[in-house]
Amino acid sequence: MQIIYLINLFQKSTFVFIDFNGEYKPIHNKFQNKSIYIELDTHSKEGNHKLKIKKSEFWDPELLSVLFSATEKTQKPFLNILVKNREKYGDELNDYFHDTVNVMFGQNQHRETISVLRSIISIINSDKVKEINAELSQFSWYSRGENNKYYKNGSFFNTPKEYLAHLPHLADTIVDITKISSFQQITVRATLQLIKSVTRNYVQYEHINPLIVKINSSTNSLEKVIEIIDDVEPESKPLLFISLKSCNQETKKTIPMMIAKCSFLEHKKKDTSQNSFHLIIDEAHNILSETSNRESETWKDYRLELFEEIIKEGRKFGYFVTIASQRPADISPTIISQIHNYFLHRLVNENDLFLLKNSISNLDSSSRALIPILPSGACVVSGTAFHTPMIIQIQRLPSELAPESDTIDLDSFW
Repeated sequence: MQIIYLINLFQKSTFVFIDFNGEYKPIHNKFQNKSIYIELDTHSKEGNHKLKIKKSEFWDPELLSVLFSATEKTQKPFLNILVKNREKYGDELNDYFHDTVNVMFGQNQHRETISVLRSIISIINSDKVKEINAELSQFSWYSRGENNKYYKNGSFFNTPKEYLAHLPHLADTIVDITKISSFQQITVRATLQLIKSVTRNYVQYEHINPLIVKINSSTNSLEKVIEIIDDVEPESKPLLFISLKSCNQETKKTIPMMIAKCSFLEHKKKDTSQNSFHLIIDEAHNILSETSNRESETWKDYRLELFEEIIKEGRKFGYFVTIASQRPADISPTIISQIHNYFLHRLVNENDLFLLKNSISNLDSSSRALIPILPSGACVVSGTAFHTPMIIQIQRLPSELAPESDTIDLDSFW
């Protein structure tokens, strides 16, 4: 009976584990024929394994806004236009580049545009970086009254053609998109759009430049852990472990959110009556905290709203989220209140106990009083799957099937 159950389980369901500390490798080793283990690494030069994401899902203004902490009123609309311009020009960047340069040296010029353009020369024409920078450095900014424009050696020019005559290497640049990665494309497209937008007075430079800086600083890490492809082949194994142990803090928050968003949207397209998807997040307080001071309010709000929506709506589509944490008080109370079933091990922190009292409606006071004195391995189970709260003793897993999360024994170690 157990064998039949496991066969049905793995045929009908997919399980994705978010592993913050690299603790699940032994489980993968035990079930290698049923599992895939991906170790993401932002600290090495080239990264290690990479997550594959569909191009259509990646070029989404909502996702890009979150990835780069875009502000709601100014930077998010800028990214919306970036995506629309990509749809307009397609994968052709060369025409967009030269069109932008012509606008840049047109009638209405902006003093920051040459500096902004310099930042992408190494991407679009790596063979002529020195020559193009030398050409651009010969231009200075003139501002008097309404006459604001670039000039060279005391000479002023009236048309883009006249300017480009003094910028031959820039004018001859051919942007080959096949040599530019998807993340470099974001940098190039955002930079060109900033040049166009400030030149035409569509945006203020001070509002958008921090977004460009954020894109430049984030893409290096993201490129080490994400690969953008035309289509994603379905995982051939039902268990997927994603280790974030070797990722920086920013990536540790970004990757789970991307996995949740992309997998939820993809799963909803399927016949959800025939299969289920299970996202399991260990150490969930790392990404579901409501009190993080390291991120913008916009990013934090979107991250929490995304998981709240999935936990609330996911079950309708056969998409389920399991979270585990030793610090439940750090997790958003809204998310805690949306959970259907709980396994509550020993908790003694007053904030944790207060959260249980105010967020879990189907936990009675007598069961709640037992939580601070539960022995090791015992837990209170409560929720929609149980008529009443119960106390159960969970059998300890054999070491070869358990996560590597035990505290080191210093007596034995020394």
